Amino acid sequence: MNTLGNEMVSTIMTTQLYSVSPSNTLKEAKGLIAQHSIRHLTVIQNGQLVGILGKNDLDRFSFPNKGELVELQTKLSENLSVEHLMTKSVHTLQHDDTIKEAAEMLSLSSYHALPVLDGHNLVGIVTSTDLILY
Repeated sequence: MNTLGNEMVSTIMTTQLYSVSPSNTLKEAKGLIAQHSIRHLTVIQNGQLVGILGKNDLDRFSFPNKGELVELQTKLSENLSVEHLMTKSVHTLQHDDTIKEAAEMLSLSSYHALPVLDGHNLVGIVTSTDLILY
């Protein structure tokens, strides 16, 4: 008998991932987030997970839409790379970790998403929304 939360995290994770490299601009990352109506991008370099960038990270970096600030915001987002804003020390899950472990990890941190690995290979992402819908 399965008890609540003992299922593997792979049963609720999102497998359609959107990724950027550390050298992509913040403008490119913001465009990808808007285009796909998502909140998190994994950051991949040489086939390995090196970070995560969330819509909240980009929103905290934004200025109010007022005159010269808009122009400054545009220039910064075109010239700063994802590497400047991404979270580099990423907490991850393994695909066979339990949903309960994912919930505990998210509840004890300021993160809203955890990349899911199978060994060293990125296979999905679990978000706080996935847990709420579970």
